[in-house]
Amino acid sequence: MIFMRSFLLTVSVWMRHPCLAFSTFPLKQRNQHIHCGMFQASFSYLHSIARNALTDEEILHDVNGISCREVHISIETTGKITVLEATADSQNDLVDLALATEEEIAANNQSGKLHLDHQDPYGAVLWPAASAVANHLLTNVLKDIEADGRSFQDISILELGAGTGLVSISAALGGASKVIATDYEGIPLQLLEFAARNLNHKRDGNHSEKDIKEQQRKLINIETFLFDICDHDVSLPKADIIVAADIMYEPKTGICMAHRVVEALKSGSRVIVGCSPGRPGRPKFTEKLQYLLSDTDVEFMEVDGTTCSGPRNDLICGKDSSSISSKPKLIKVALLDLDPSKLTNM
Repeated sequence: MIFMRSFLLTVSVWMRHPCLAFSTFPLKQRNQHIHCGMFQASFSYLHSIARNALTDEEILHDVNGISCREVHISIETTGKITVLEATADSQNDLVDLALATEEEIAANNQSGKLHLDHQDPYGAVLWPAASAVANHLLTNVLKDIEADGRSFQDISILELGAGTGLVSISAALGGASKVIATDYEGIPLQLLEFAARNLNHKRDGNHSEKDIKEQQRKLINIETFLFDICDHDVSLPKADIIVAADIMYEPKTGICMAHRVVEALKSGSRVIVGCSPGRPGRPKFTEKLQYLLSDTDVEFMEVDGTTCSGPRNDLICGKDSSSISSKPKLIKVALLDLDPSKLTNM
């Protein structure tokens, strides 16, 4: 009976998301059109690798009915960043919602209970490319900005498929003038907002009240929107730099992201895309982007990142996935950094 139940569950997942059930990596296709505003690399870790600093005793929070655990990641220039990801029990609940029938989804939405906008539970946990993109943004990109005589405080950031929000929170604490965090599921944005408002003010005895107020001021610069990268009837929000980390979990999303990259470059935005190993959408992304940017060599560079740790539902992240380990360890992350000022056909 256990085997049969597992088999039927896998078939059900495949019918909804084919590349999830039979891929080492789950589908984390993310992001629906702008809906609401809420709360206002080639990089080497030779000296500092972003590390998961969880203690043995986890700190839990309830965010609108979602049980979450704190995850602490060290990012260059900002230090420790705290994000929230769903606990094992909440991941199970989210997977159940993702597998619900249309009738169950409608009944659940009418009752006002916890629901998924697009039956996608994957943005409620952290993925490896986020720390690599955040570190690249706050080191290499920051150096470029300063070399041009500007400050990071002059820069606006748009994150696509923000998930738990590590890149967005890092960018805000790094001093960006404005950060727009988007996803097509509302639940990840709720976790991001809670972490930004409540968990990233360093009351550790080493920071004055003035420092804490400055951190709060920076975090207020984060705005969140529902946005679907595959809905091309809606234009990208304007920003100086557009970032995306681990969003290409199926070929369709990779193709849509390629079009978004070109849209961003044509509007003058620099684009940074991070991708952990094995994402099935990256080959199609590279192929389509190379076609669209025929005069440019589209090549990802490999940068050092770290795996994520903590519980994962098997349908969110397979047991053989290289993205997850019991303790954080080195992992190679693919990173693409395109600056329109350096491209001949923009």
